[in-house]
Amino acid sequence: MVGGAGFIGSHMVKTLALAGYEPVVLDNLCTGHADAARYGRLIVGDAGDAQAVGRLLEEHPCDAVMHFASHILVGESVADPAKYYANNVGTTLALLQ
Repeated sequence: MVGGAGFIGSHMVKTLALAGYEPVVLDNLCTGHADAARYGRLIVGDAGDAQAVGRLLEEHPCDAVMHFASHILVGESVADPAKYYANNVGTTLALLQ
């Protein structure tokens, strides 16, 4: 799970763990919190780093990838749309590759 140390992602990690899955969380912790991912294994890294994602998937084969690593502050997105585009669109595209 990408972004599993944030508010929404951490709730999904908990839900998956309680359902019997073993979530692996990739989060750069720029707005997330390590203790929020306590129901899964936390790997600190960036979803836009193709090599890091590749290594993670080799070490932890998975059935699905869930993406919760987006910036969400409306005011900041208006003030700095390029930052939001780079993270919310660019990182998603990098993750898909």
